[in-house]
Amino acid sequence: MSATVVVSAGTYHLPFNRLVDWMEPWVQAHPDVRVVMQHGPGRPLPGAENHAILSHAELLALCAEATAVVLQGGAGGVMDMRQLGRIPIVVPRVPVDDEVVDDHQLIFSEQVSRLGLIHRATTRDELVALLNAALAGDLPTRTAAGAPTSGVSAVGDLLRELPRPASRSLRARRFASSARSLVRRGH
Repeated sequence: MSATVVVSAGTYHLPFNRLVDWMEPWVQAHPDVRVVMQHGPGRPLPGAENHAILSHAELLALCAEATAVVLQGGAGGVMDMRQLGRIPIVVPRVPVDDEVVDDHQLIFSEQVSRLGLIHRATTRDELVALLNAALAGDLPTRTAAGAPTSGVSAVGDLLRELPRPASRSLRARRFASSARSLVRRGH
């Protein structure tokens, strides 16, 4: 097999069968592509290597080596891919058919798409076009791992300007220290 696509519906307690429905015809049309699916409580994807849940380490290892990564629109998965230097294709869950309780994934994915951190697919045709472009090498799926965004840089500048009074509580000092550490690492 020449290519691998990792698809993750996440570990959210509600199924994301629309993602499986959208992927199924593409998988059938590309039998030479290895597709690994973490489907959570949803249904397995025919033609894929299916896992209800993979360990975090296993999922990250697969994503690091994959030709393309397809995710639900949760912030955690997107940030994991950013740390790996991946630009995932993201299909946001919508508050229809019990996929998710509100439209936060639509809003989040729109914003991070504008920043160039993801490729967003809100229709099956968009998903198929993005997958085909990724496999053809016409869609960037990798970037510098952990490169800071302008928002992270701005927060770092603000944190560096904060006074460091001795009178701050231990909790406040620990928080500031942790935040400065994250900014230095480019999260």
